[in-house]
Amino acid sequence: MKIKSLWYVFVFISLVVSLLGCQSDPATVDEVVEPEQVMQPEEPTAVPTEPPSEPTQAPEPENTMITSPNEMAGIWLGTVAGETGYVMYTADGQFAVALIEDDLTTAPRVTGEYWFENDQIHLRDLQNVGHWAACDQSIVGVYAVNVSEDKKVTFQTVDDACNEGGFTRQYLFANMVQERVGDSLPIEPLSETQPEEPMDAAHEELAQALQAVLDNYAVDDAGAVLMIDAPDMDFTWQGVAGMADPENGIEMLPDDQFIISSGTKMYTAVTILKLAEQGLLSLDDPISLYLPAELVAQLLVLNGESYGETITIRHLLSHTSGLEDFSNGVDANNNEISDFKELVLAEPDTIWTPDAVLEWAVENAVPVALPGETYHYSDTNFQLLGLIVENVTGGTLAEAFREMIFDPVGMEHTYFEFVEPVVMGVDGRSLTHAFYNGTDWSQIDSRSYEFGSGGIVSTVGDQTRFLQMWANGELFDDPASKAAMTQWGPTDDAGVYYGLGVMRFVFDEWGIPDLGEVQGHGGLFNSQAFYWPEQNVTIVGTLNSNEPQFGFIGLQIDALSAVQAYIGE
Repeated sequence: MKIKSLWYVFVFISLVVSLLGCQSDPATVDEVVEPEQVMQPEEPTAVPTEPPSEPTQAPEPENTMITSPNEMAGIWLGTVAGETGYVMYTADGQFAVALIEDDLTTAPRVTGEYWFENDQIHLRDLQNVGHWAACDQSIVGVYAVNVSEDKKVTFQTVDDACNEGGFTRQYLFANMVQERVGDSLPIEPLSETQPEEPMDAAHEELAQALQAVLDNYAVDDAGAVLMIDAPDMDFTWQGVAGMADPENGIEMLPDDQFIISSGTKMYTAVTILKLAEQGLLSLDDPISLYLPAELVAQLLVLNGESYGETITIRHLLSHTSGLEDFSNGVDANNNEISDFKELVLAEPDTIWTPDAVLEWAVENAVPVALPGETYHYSDTNFQLLGLIVENVTGGTLAEAFREMIFDPVGMEHTYFEFVEPVVMGVDGRSLTHAFYNGTDWSQIDSRSYEFGSGGIVSTVGDQTRFLQMWANGELFDDPASKAAMTQWGPTDDAGVYYGLGVMRFVFDEWGIPDLGEVQGHGGLFNSQAFYWPEQNVTIVGTLNSNEPQFGFIGLQIDALSAVQAYIGE
């Protein structure tokens, strides 16, 4: 971290605010009201309780249009929000929308009822879980269902006022080509999948303030997401802005996955502490006990003498090893892009191994100090810690993460890139796109260099669970482990401290009263996962862009200030 002064922080925040225009407010969910008159669907007919191995043939329409529920009933495959999705119509007049076929009956995104009148399908929404703009129950959509020669259907809009903001019914039906792939199944009672109760007025006002903050910091088309969890206030909020995939027009959703980059360091540190609890290593052990002697001898050479053997695991965790940062610390041509980042961008198809990264570091990254002399943030430290984990456990770092953190915490949509198989996100969605100086970082294999310093993909929900368990001491068997992580040492910047794989910002030292401090970690693409102990609040999110540099700090200050203002009312 390089935050030069209080003046810099305020100038930085004011520049961000002035440069980034506010985006439009998010679509709001209309209050559900009963329509005055609604044509009732036909009486239910028997539907199969188990899907057949092959879908039965739907009744052939008499012409090029579908005009009855018997013809419409079934599961239809189409495109939803730029991705493959499913719509199911039952013979008794219900419809459901989901991005995964198995979710149609148990966890649909939208459900409603439909009927045919004057040979046209009429639909109204009954339930919406937030992935589409809600359509009031009184707004009935009317469409002509046209059948092509290959038996696919398209919906031609006759009348539908549900077309304001976000993914709407108008978008869903008017733009989807649907192909029948199976028979319909019973949908579980709506009462079992009803959305949560709406927020009270005060919470709704806070949610709007937080959305405005996120909109203000979102960068161009990059997708931003933020989650604030405040259990003592009975308040949880997730907001989004921008695009998950700008090239294909896919908007960001609250549960989308993103690269947490240096946020990974906190997970690496927790893993090391858990290994210490098991007696497999000690924080004050020299790293020479766990790494090849030849490597250790080359790591830290000053004035022709090697000091690598004096580096301890604690030195690596606290960034006091004296090792230069291979990723950001070498800029021979002074163009403000590190030599290693230039190499990553120039050779996007390269798959880096930890050994190859350290070989580059030994040859190019000149050490800055003797071990224990000074704080110097360095990705090199956590590359070495990743190798120590693997040498101690006999498995991969990914396996250690999953066994010690991901699975126990319940991080179902988190995985370690390039080391373990991709774990799909909520609703089967894939990793969102992050941008480094405008380059789509998500599309280059050379980002594989990050390893223990930054290789995790996660969601705000998964990280919030991790952070809450860390804050409560539930990740460790021994309270001394968390205490060790929070033994704060000074950095080069006022108000910024570093423990073992975890940062601490003290806002009072920046001239910002009342906020106290936060503990956690930030990342390259303005990702953040921090705990606010004064209010028992977690703040987790990303801007999916490295610009503006340290933009997550301004976002954090403004978001927590909004929460603080609400508490003070």
